[in-house]
Amino acid sequence: MFGRRPQSSQLSSYHHRPSFANKSSSSSPLPPPPPPLGELLQTIKVEDLDEPSKAFSNSATIRNVKTVASYNWVDQKGADSVVLIPGSPPLWTPPKAANRLSQDDGTYFRDKNAARYPKHPTEPGVVACLRLDPDLPKEINVMGCGSTVGNLLRFVRREDRPFRMLVEKVGKTVFLIRRENSPTELIPDVRGYGHAFPEANTTWEPSVGGSSSHQRLIRYEFGGLELIVRFEADGYIKETSSASPVGATVDAKPEVSVDSLVGMLSGVTVPHQYVEPRTTSLVIKEGGSLVPQRGIFDLKTRSIKSKLLKDHLDEQLPRLWVSQIPNFILAYHTFGTFKPADIEVKNVEEEVKRWEASHFRDLTRLAALIHVIMDVVAVSDDSKLELRCGEIGSLEVHKQLPDAGDVLSPELVVQWKNLSGCAENPCHSDDSEPGYDDDYDDDYGYQTRQDYDRNSDRDSENLDFTACSAHDCGYCGKCPY
Repeated sequence: MFGRRPQSSQLSSYHHRPSFANKSSSSSPLPPPPPPLGELLQTIKVEDLDEPSKAFSNSATIRNVKTVASYNWVDQKGADSVVLIPGSPPLWTPPKAANRLSQDDGTYFRDKNAARYPKHPTEPGVVACLRLDPDLPKEINVMGCGSTVGNLLRFVRREDRPFRMLVEKVGKTVFLIRRENSPTELIPDVRGYGHAFPEANTTWEPSVGGSSSHQRLIRYEFGGLELIVRFEADGYIKETSSASPVGATVDAKPEVSVDSLVGMLSGVTVPHQYVEPRTTSLVIKEGGSLVPQRGIFDLKTRSIKSKLLKDHLDEQLPRLWVSQIPNFILAYHTFGTFKPADIEVKNVEEEVKRWEASHFRDLTRLAALIHVIMDVVAVSDDSKLELRCGEIGSLEVHKQLPDAGDVLSPELVVQWKNLSGCAENPCHSDDSEPGYDDDYDDDYGYQTRQDYDRNSDRDSENLDFTACSAHDCGYCGKCPY
């Protein structure tokens, strides 16, 4: 009836591309070198956030959580970039008897979204969101993922975990984009049962056959901002979902490309001059159903020897908080054998709330940090930055080099700006020229709007500031009425 997830030794051709063929974790190639960094603009210390964090004492909690969209990556011969919207996660279907598994043996990417669609890893999530709610660009301040938001949280908590991420502002939204050394960088030395166990205990239902990963996008309020966070879900428990048929098949529709989808959303034909190569184009199919967040679970496997030695749930609470995952499955094994009695399935919403309350200071700093990042990228020359945390408590802000690319394809950038209420070029955040207001003072030495106009190469007599504002566009002179 249902198709079991393939064991790691039977992974799809996507997991065993020619360049990775027959390479297990023990023979993984050396990791690629990190990409170069742009000019260092400033360094943010955790202690710098103490004073501004006081402004968020009443808002540094997650509120009004909503599921926005979801999609599945699908294995399709000859195409890597195929998504199923809304898709659905694999169903929890554990066997009734003890199950002995082989350890993980395969190649696994650090960032599945980047490996599948390296040109614009964030784009599938944006497409999935816009299909369900085209008003989101007007309302969302920040769009990131469990990795980027989680890394910022680890930074303010002074955890020793280096990271890099790209920051780009499009319209009114600041995007946080995970950055590894390479889009196809592999997880080295994979051991244990973290992949083998879910493959043996969850099932892709018929409506999402061929899927290999389920990505979810949730929305919530935090620090006075509206955030969208994308994360990968390990699966769902049908008993905790709604009465509506979860996983029911959506009527199949023809495949569409990003280009034609943007045209449908905007009501106009996308210019033909942009056509992505077939090898990198995103193919969209419809199928699955939007599973409620309350059914979603996160899963970890551990040795039975560690059961009394460590609080495994406590270690995962920060991640569960970022993604607001309500259920946690902890599976203990004895030399690879998983007994039903050693598999714990627990609703952890109360534990997550207690963690949030007990980490009040960290979360106010996180709110302050996100606001600082938004402010810095808003006045950057090209609305782009790169963040690097190389040592505990120190976050470097760099100019983003051109080879880092763009968060979205050109057509989708225009679409997001238009739907956000910005014209194609007016917002300072999307223009190469600096914005200004009555108190603006930067390296150019402009103190007032008049100073800016006198020193600008632009002809101010041809600009109309009637519809402009300092907050929205920095008085660009191009805003439509």
